[in-house]
Amino acid sequence: MRVFKRMSYDRQTPVFNIGMVSQLCGIPIWTLRWIEKHELVSPLRTGGNQRLFSEEDLEVLRDIHDLMAQDVNLPGIRVILKMRQSSYKRVIVNRRKKK
Repeated sequence: MRVFKRMSYDRQTPVFNIGMVSQLCGIPIWTLRWIEKHELVSPLRTGGNQRLFSEEDLEVLRDIHDLMAQDVNLPGIRVILKMRQSSYKRVIVNRRKKK
């Protein structure tokens, strides 16, 4: 019997390949490549150059998908994502200070 070492897993662990992400987010693969090309998301690359996405990447991709559906252009998406990231970081810092 073969026993594998248990891998630690959190929201930042890249485990989803591009096909799975496409199905989970409803975004065509070519659009995922376009999003990566424009540096909105930076998935991890394996030794074989395969893209792996984390749960956090999936959340960002779902936000991008919603913004694109609302006809927000690329610069607008960048601004909105930066605003959301900074507000998310502030919430985490405030939660830590309260503890």
